[in-house]
Amino acid sequence: MGQHIIKLDGQYLIWSTVVDAPITYGMTLAELREWIRIEHGRAGLRLLPRRLAHVAERGTSSMIEKSVDDVIAHNRAGPDERTLTRAELIRTYCRQNGETERRTR
Repeated sequence: MGQHIIKLDGQYLIWSTVVDAPITYGMTLAELREWIRIEHGRAGLRLLPRRLAHVAERGTSSMIEKSVDDVIAHNRAGPDERTLTRAELIRTYCRQNGETERRTR
């Protein structure tokens, strides 16, 4: 399963290329490190600095997409796999009632 790290509204999300949508809610860098450690172990943590360098440069760790906007352009993150706008993705996955969600799906 292909997964990228993306950064929206100052938060990190894990993006699935299988479902073309986030599979986590927005996380801080510390929360992302913990998520990577749990899901991918030491190997995942070893690769994380390189992935984060791409995120800092492009907004995504994807080696194919040129920007986070390219990654989210044809998402299926909404109800009935509807494409969400960037603002809708932020509202749905990075904010809930004005507060940041700190949980995974």
